[in-house]
Amino acid sequence: MTAFSYIDTSDVLEMGRALQNLPGEIRAKAMSRAMRRLNSMAKTRVVRRDAERINIAQKHVRERTRLSASFNAGGHTQDLILKSGWIPLEKLGARQSKRGVIVVKRGLYRHAFRAGMDSGHRGVFRRVPGTRMRKKNKEQIREQFGPNPVNDILTSPEEYLDVLEAIVKEMFAPRLLHEVDRLLAQVGH
Repeated sequence: MTAFSYIDTSDVLEMGRALQNLPGEIRAKAMSRAMRRLNSMAKTRVVRRDAERINIAQKHVRERTRLSASFNAGGHTQDLILKSGWIPLEKLGARQSKRGVIVVKRGLYRHAFRAGMDSGHRGVFRRVPGTRMRKKNKEQIREQFGPNPVNDILTSPEEYLDVLEAIVKEMFAPRLLHEVDRLLAQVGH
């Protein structure tokens, strides 16, 4: 899924005209560095918003979410790609009770149980209905998972676009100027 956001870029256009007099290598490096920094800030803010919306600790979202970005200095575009997996209930603080497994901020999972595998993996599991043990077949169990952080982003992109727009509006121009100043200082201007 691709989401687009349009931002008033009149300030950026004025700054762009001023930057035209700089050598192309400095412009490209400054743009690349500024976009990398904005990328890092975007991940932090998206993780914070996502954790609030799906009601889990930020550390669980952060450790499951991978952000990759590609930047086209010539076209001045950046693609952000977020990937994440489902968070195992065991990671969310599961504890066994008589009626099932209780997970913090998630509630009771009836008929679920916590178990460890020979590999050392621990998880919360539930029997698949209709697969009770027969002579030759073993009953099947499936691990239970909590939310997938990126799933909320895909189903409610408007909740996250305003975060990204705010970063670009507030931080892009100052960050780009900062990087230009650093690069000019390095070459002795």
